[in-house]
Amino acid sequence: MALEAVLVVVATALFGVVVWIAAFLLRRAWLRSRDPEPLAWWRLVFPLFAGAVVLAFLIGWALQEPNPADEQTGIGLLVLATLTAGISLRALIRSAHAVRSSAVARVAVGTVGLVKPEVIVSEEFERIASRTVLAAAIAHETAHVRGLDPLRIWFAQLAADLQWPIPGTDRRFSAWLLALEAERDDEALAAGTAAEDLAEAILNAARLQCGLATALCASMAGAGDGIGWRVRRLLAADGPVGAARPRAFWVVRVSCGAILVGAVWLGLTYGDALLRMVPGIGP
Repeated sequence: MALEAVLVVVATALFGVVVWIAAFLLRRAWLRSRDPEPLAWWRLVFPLFAGAVVLAFLIGWALQEPNPADEQTGIGLLVLATLTAGISLRALIRSAHAVRSSAVARVAVGTVGLVKPEVIVSEEFERIASRTVLAAAIAHETAHVRGLDPLRIWFAQLAADLQWPIPGTDRRFSAWLLALEAERDDEALAAGTAAEDLAEAILNAARLQCGLATALCASMAGAGDGIGWRVRRLLAADGPVGAARPRAFWVVRVSCGAILVGAVWLGLTYGDALLRMVPGIGP
């Protein structure tokens, strides 16, 4: 069987299986207490990283495999590959729809634009907000611009869709959105914004957002179910605000890179032996 055909079928099937297993193991992770945004992000995208490790292993295997390949794929892997391809196509269609919908989104205050984000403020919000409240809203949205958050939200939604239909994925996505908004609140406070002004800006945006069309953007009224928690947090009812972002996450990034490199090496060295242990793959 041609090496390219074996690689495509096996990679698609195993990627889907590993992503689903990892997502299933994390299905209750959203029940934990509020965590910093990087931890919430990691819980959301970890299944995709696990799938990427499998792909790295298969790349290593393919680099040392003759063409045509020694292995053959069974009908079970073909079915899994077809199912994974269908879910991936669904995720891509939803992502494309989100990008198209964002062009006509109406928000009270928000940040739009995947590549070059910009802050938009509705006339209604400007009319009811005081000068300090308007400045607080812009400070929050400016933090979204610096973080390229519309692009991150787009990718996060794609990551969640690739884990469909595992239960709990949408909850982890919502938990990350709320953690993201809380972190941008903290950045606005660090820039000198008064907590009371920011809380009022959130409430005003939430009132105006009701009934408006929403789409892919980082909105001041984002994470609707957590608006009350954000306001209480800002007013110091639920604990300190403005905690420093953990500085050790570069270690995680380096470790992830090392794991991917190690997976390629494992595929180069032991790819044949390990791959033939997978059900549905034989000589």
